[in-house]
Amino acid sequence: MNMELKKNISAIISLLLLSNCGFYSFTGSLPPHIKTISIPIFVNETAEFGVAEAITDGVIAVFIEENILKIVGDENAHSILRGIIKKVNDQPYTYSEIEEVQEYRLNITVAVEWYDTVEEKVRLSKSYSGWGVYSLTEDISSDGIDNDGDGLIDAEDSDEIGDPRDLAVKVAVDKITTDVINDIVSMW
Repeated sequence: MNMELKKNISAIISLLLLSNCGFYSFTGSLPPHIKTISIPIFVNETAEFGVAEAITDGVIAVFIEENILKIVGDENAHSILRGIIKKVNDQPYTYSEIEEVQEYRLNITVAVEWYDTVEEKVRLSKSYSGWGVYSLTEDISSDGIDNDGDGLIDAEDSDEIGDPRDLAVKVAVDKITTDVINDIVSMW
């Protein structure tokens, strides 16, 4: 794993741990027989390097931080959360007056299944999408925009540095992670 990817994954986990991402706390509403979960690394069906690891690590970090369910291996799990990265694409998002692309929108689509191993049934099967916007011409550390949605701008934000597309991936991953966790803990 390259150093930039490790730094991005570390930043994602730190952001999730510090912000708590506004997750619901409905752990008491989960089925009473489900006390543990296994979260194998998501399968990546795209050419996007590192996105499966980033999403898997983000989901695991929230389960641990929020103490939602105990993380265990597949053989001891009351439930298993599996995911498949289906699509990562970049599309023009904004144009200049002379019709040059100013910003791109990066979209990530993930299929997720949460399986109850005790009752042998699927509890959740859903597709999730997250997106982030990036510019090829702007420096994210001085663009005056809260690129990652954490309430901090430019010099105030220690993780608003580096490659603009990498930050867009991070923002998309954060959105997907939030949606997956919220759906699991608020199903009942």
